Amino acid sequence: WLDVDEVNINMLKSLYCSVARILAVHSGGKEALTADSDVTSVRLVNSAIGTVIDILFAENQGPSSLPIAILIAFDNYSSPSIETPIGINIVPIPPIRHTWKGKSGSCSCQQIPIFLAWAITVHKSQRLTLPKA
Repeated sequence: WLDVDEVNINMLKSLYCSVARILAVHSGGKEALTADSDVTSVRLVNSAIGTVIDILFAENQGPSSLPIAILIAFDNYSSPSIETPIGINIVPIPPIRHTWKGKSGSCSCQQIPIFLAWAITVHKSQRLTLPKA
């Protein structure tokens, strides 16, 4: 895991952009989904890899807030998407809420279902067709 984390952190630093709060996400970043298409309402699966094109925040909000959506151009994806003025097909990935129930109550968290993907572990790469090893 250390090698994967190190590569992802170094690649983030090489983009010379500010990073969204804790998420470590910004335009140009390689990201992968952590949830299947039922979350995104399109035909994308867990570990689908793409590039962050933009980050959308609510009006009067910024990087210290959770984005409304992360706009991602997924590799080799041609199903429902939005075409930008410069011809890039993007898919908006909104936050999802996870809720857990326990004996003393419940808790929840809201997050965008993506993770850094310049480098991934062998476990995450299983069943993926990748252009480079």
